Amino acid sequence: MSRPRKMLINAADPEEFRVAILEEGLLSEFALEAASRAQTKGNIYKGVVANVEPSLQAAFVNYGSTRHGFLPLSEVHPEYYQDKKPKDRSKVRIQQALKKGQEIMVQVIKEESATKGAYLSTYVSLPGRYLVLLVKQSHLGISRKIEQEDERQRLKELAQKLGVPSEMGVIVRTVGEQGKQRTLAKDLNFLLKVWKDI
Repeated sequence: MSRPRKMLINAADPEEFRVAILEEGLLSEFALEAASRAQTKGNIYKGVVANVEPSLQAAFVNYGSTRHGFLPLSEVHPEYYQDKKPKDRSKVRIQQALKKGQEIMVQVIKEESATKGAYLSTYVSLPGRYLVLLVKQSHLGISRKIEQEDERQRLKELAQKLGVPSEMGVIVRTVGEQGKQRTLAKDLNFLLKVWKDI
């Protein structure tokens, strides 16, 4: 049974826009958007490794913003490693994986703040209407908000029939619930075309 949800919007101030989502009277999500600051979360950039920091096991990436983005080793896809076939990936260090001046494609996971650069990842995800395409991640998932087990199983079986490329994955979004194979396949083809263009 779905829980009662309410959305509260405060747009009285033209410089700031606030949205809160309440579930059973408790705050579950909150978003704040300032007119003066461009939103970059989800954006994809071609960046250049500015510094490799062994003490942090992370790199700082120049992706065109005023402040370099932060890219931890856990968010570096092995395709970017200098040694393409390390014996043990769990023992790879940031200084072996990336080098200064290396070009990489990154996605903003968390916006930069007044004191910190944006949090970046090389594991790109593209949200569509019904699906999220996971580039270079062979994972098949269903939104946690779809709670009925029989519907989750039906969608999982449906997603397996979509013909997702082996090096990619998908997550069926909440709006994909009760979705038909044709609808999901159309969304997948659109996302694959977007990725090809990128």
